[in-house]
Amino acid sequence: MESGQSVVFKIHSVASLYGAVAMTRKLSFMADLSQEDTVLIATVVSELGTNILKYAGTGEICVSRTLDEGHDAIQVVAKDQGSGIRDVNQAMADHFSTSGTLGMGLPAVHRIMTTMSIESSAEQGTRVVASKWLNGEKPTVSNLPKPDDHSVESDWIREVYDIGDCVRPMQGERESGDISLIHVHPSGLLLGLIDVSGHGPQAHTLACRMQQAALKLGCSRAAVILESLHQEFRGTLGAAVGLATLERKTHKLEFAGVGNINILVMGRERWRGVCRDGIVGERMNSVFLQTVQLHPGDLVVMASDGVSESTIQRNSSLYAEKMSAHALSESVIREAGKALDDASCLILRCLR
Repeated sequence: MESGQSVVFKIHSVASLYGAVAMTRKLSFMADLSQEDTVLIATVVSELGTNILKYAGTGEICVSRTLDEGHDAIQVVAKDQGSGIRDVNQAMADHFSTSGTLGMGLPAVHRIMTTMSIESSAEQGTRVVASKWLNGEKPTVSNLPKPDDHSVESDWIREVYDIGDCVRPMQGERESGDISLIHVHPSGLLLGLIDVSGHGPQAHTLACRMQQAALKLGCSRAAVILESLHQEFRGTLGAAVGLATLERKTHKLEFAGVGNINILVMGRERWRGVCRDGIVGERMNSVFLQTVQLHPGDLVVMASDGVSESTIQRNSSLYAEKMSAHALSESVIREAGKALDDASCLILRCLR
């Protein structure tokens, strides 16, 4: 029930959780929030409510407009009388789960919110308090996995492109055979996804090795990198690899791929890239290089086959205009990721 600057939702069924998420988006004290912040707060309610149903059966969630460390904030408090979290630190690790699910709940909430605390015991149940500051965020480290993240020559990237990625393993695994590739150099970008055949630690190790090998060739053309990876990793599990290079000044994107990596451009024009059949490291035909011109506002979506291709092409609601690229990539994985496969998504928005 909403009262002034707060509302309490009783969570006791999937239907009650769906209702809480829907009502959160319409709360009067959140009317001045951006669409992205509104969606993110609703996501937090969904994640915490899902945990209540899975681990305690019933509980409640309070959403309020408050001050947190002097900052105007939206606070979400989730309480239940369940058996508690055995190891809070382990539960905060990405993809950890005690119920056989994908384990994105608490880590996802931690990424979205500015502050977060957890109190849990077998006697008292669990209480999660998470706040999102609205008038100034705590500084965070960029999620872009590139070696020159702090160099002066890469400072231009945040003015020209918004880039985000999300990778998660298949159900039952803690490490993913998918990995993303983002490399910034003075004249442009190298973006890519690597999807190693198989799953688990062995696939993850190979994915990391292939990522590092590609990064060493960071400013080379996609075709050159694919050929190099194919030669270097012959006799391994092999992988599907999709690579895109992007020129900073012209916004011209070149793409080449082998295996089931999907790439889609949405905006002024709609474009879909094509990957050649094969497996890098096992069998590979001649590289098919494709080009497309990007324009301000265009969105590039790259995904492995662990993400439903039909969903990413047809469900435009996945791509809320004001959401960050990182939030969009998490949304795609959450809504379209296949439980029985590793899944990865990389998104770039052309800002100007």
